[in-house]
Amino acid sequence: MPANGLRKSMFHKDFTLDENDIFFLPGNMEDEVRHQTQRYWIAEAIRYTHNVAIHDVFTDELIGWPQFPHIECLSPQKTIHYSLGPILENEGTIDGTYKVIDKVFTEQLGYNQSIDFDDILHLVYGDQKTVSLIQAVQKERKKSTDSYDRYDWILPVPGLFHWRTNYIDMIHDLFSGLESNPVGSTLYHNKNFMGLFQGHKSPFHHKEEVALHAFNARVTALYYEFIPPGIRCQYHQEVDNYIRQSGRAGFLNAVERIRQSIFTCTEQCKSGPKITASTKTSAKQAKSGYNSSTHVDDTSADLEFSAHAKFLQQMEIYKTFKLAIKRADIGMIRRVLARCCVLFHGSSKSKYASLSLYMTRLTQTPAADTELQHAVLANGLVNLHGAEDSGFEMDRLNEFLNLHLKILMSTRRTSSIDVATLFRNTALTASYCTDLKESIEQAFGEHTISAHTAKNVSDDVRNLGFQIYSSGSVRKRKNGRDSPFQPPDIVTRGYDLLHNGVARFNKQVVQGKRVDEDLDDGQSLTSMPIGVLDDYVTQDPEDAMIEYSNIDDMF
Repeated sequence: MPANGLRKSMFHKDFTLDENDIFFLPGNMEDEVRHQTQRYWIAEAIRYTHNVAIHDVFTDELIGWPQFPHIECLSPQKTIHYSLGPILENEGTIDGTYKVIDKVFTEQLGYNQSIDFDDILHLVYGDQKTVSLIQAVQKERKKSTDSYDRYDWILPVPGLFHWRTNYIDMIHDLFSGLESNPVGSTLYHNKNFMGLFQGHKSPFHHKEEVALHAFNARVTALYYEFIPPGIRCQYHQEVDNYIRQSGRAGFLNAVERIRQSIFTCTEQCKSGPKITASTKTSAKQAKSGYNSSTHVDDTSADLEFSAHAKFLQQMEIYKTFKLAIKRADIGMIRRVLARCCVLFHGSSKSKYASLSLYMTRLTQTPAADTELQHAVLANGLVNLHGAEDSGFEMDRLNEFLNLHLKILMSTRRTSSIDVATLFRNTALTASYCTDLKESIEQAFGEHTISAHTAKNVSDDVRNLGFQIYSSGSVRKRKNGRDSPFQPPDIVTRGYDLLHNGVARFNKQVVQGKRVDEDLDDGQSLTSMPIGVLDDYVTQDPEDAMIEYSNIDDMF
């Protein structure tokens, strides 16, 4: 954050986005950074299913292991954060958004409407609905003569946690297949084979768990394809011995062969009708590694193998995005946001397709000065420990606070106090209770560890990998193969729809003209009354196993 804070002059709201701003960004280029991330995730998937043998070959320090690239990592420092007092307003409406903004900035933070909003710029993070509502407020008041009443001192920014939830929804929409006819290339098949049930987990964490394990299993199955026929892959000891015998060079060679067979535009484009594109668009796609002329729609296409390739390509981007957040690598986050402009346009995520353009314009174009671009991404991440690889999303911190309030309310609820009064009391004492708990634990030398030990399901993932391998699902057939499951080609479709998407974005966001669409996204986590707080508690199986409630608070 600049020493003097963010200023309105840093944001050039009249800057018009051009499709070239998307096509030629590093995130949409086939370059060495992308190749490095692909090698890293392939190697990590095999390490998950054959951990002992990998560490025997590469040692516990993983000498010579493929490295995940670093682009622009923030230096680790502890994030100081404060909870505001209770605000019993409905932020899910435009009228409620006005009231929330006024109460936060004038009543609780104590800003003076007359003098404190002339050139200041405040970043406000939330989900897609929050961003849309704030933009609606700004459109309504853009002709106001008072600087505060124009609300142009607010810059709404979509939170990255909600970004992840929508990306995982997209993955399952594309690759789940039909439960009545599951094949090895569908997530329904993979989920049922491993016995993964939602249970107490939230829909997001269940979907994420299925997708991550499916990625590891399919990469493992591809690795088995490069093992000599004499090795019985159903016995992991024999595979482990082969890994030891092949050594580092042999293993890394197999990783590269897998990468070259899966991460290609040819495999991405093998399905659906042929798409014709103008010469101009084709040239742009070619520079990005994708061209509609590479689209394959003939009997020689192996559609079963292509379905696996599409899933692995899209999941590699999600895994890169998740790790970039953890490592606070805002350079890598920029690349993923640019890629999402194509992917969300090619899928049914129309609201997040627009948000992808919004974030790309805000973080990678002259619409924002360099200081503002950095601040938007850096302040979207928090680090509560000040340690490396401990970053997570700003909007997720809100969810942790929601859980804390839920626990306090459930322990203090009585028949003589109404929910609204109880919420006011717990909101004011939440931070104090947390500090008191830490002080008591330090005084008595005890520390409550909220993290749960994640279950090791490497055996189940390895068994799924062998099942996919033995079925021949990942064995590419030169003469082609049909498949009952054919996921769409969202990359080629995304490139073809991007031109109209950019024009629509400029009309709606830059020019401020009305576009007929709803404010909220049906896939987003929406607001709800505090009275139903108890019904929305979920659990994270991977990141410290912290529960949170699905309630979106703007601040």
